Amino acid sequence: MMQHKFEDICGYVSPKGLAKLDRIAQEAARVAHERESASKERAHGVSDSRWIIARVDYGREKAVENAMIEAGIEACVIMRMGPERKRHRRRLPAIKMPVFNGLLFVFCVPDNHALRGILSFDYVKSIVMGGDKAIRLSCETVNEFKELAESGAYDYGRRSDAIKKGDKVRITSGPFVGYEVSVDAFGEAGQGDVVVTIVIFGRPTVFNMPLAMLEKV
Repeated sequence: MMQHKFEDICGYVSPKGLAKLDRIAQEAARVAHERESASKERAHGVSDSRWIIARVDYGREKAVENAMIEAGIEACVIMRMGPERKRHRRRLPAIKMPVFNGLLFVFCVPDNHALRGILSFDYVKSIVMGGDKAIRLSCETVNEFKELAESGAYDYGRRSDAIKKGDKVRITSGPFVGYEVSVDAFGEAGQGDVVVTIVIFGRPTVFNMPLAMLEKV
């Protein structure tokens, strides 16, 4: 008798609870459909597909890339060799780090459904827009970023005596090519990344830029 009463209580879901479960199911179906719209399979079957740029939390670039790849979406974090590290007075070997901190490239059909699918992932903050459309990059452009990174052009250890703090520089490669900005700081004295502020995403945003992307104005 006690067992039957327990089963009756556990098996009962109120109308309000059923409505909540229905909303959860509908939301899950919507997200699945939108992620499918951003899928690699769909992207490679449509001629209008392009690489777009998603802005993600710093330090979460690879986690988001892995989650998207697992979901069947073609995503790419372009990596380069970072600085040597020090721990307990010992030098540790340099490790790979993103070239573009806080940015992830996604190959998709850049329509509203696909963009919402990309935004549904944890740690994705926004899509980089130009006006009311996502900024689009060609496969050739992204392949060039990859080739430069693999060749060591973006590595942290490069040095420049020509560019100093306060100098005006032009960005010559990467997703923000053509922007003119001022050098706010260096990662190290004359070496490493240059810290710049770019007015994008509707507000000033700080980026680390490899020296190879910059030329003095």
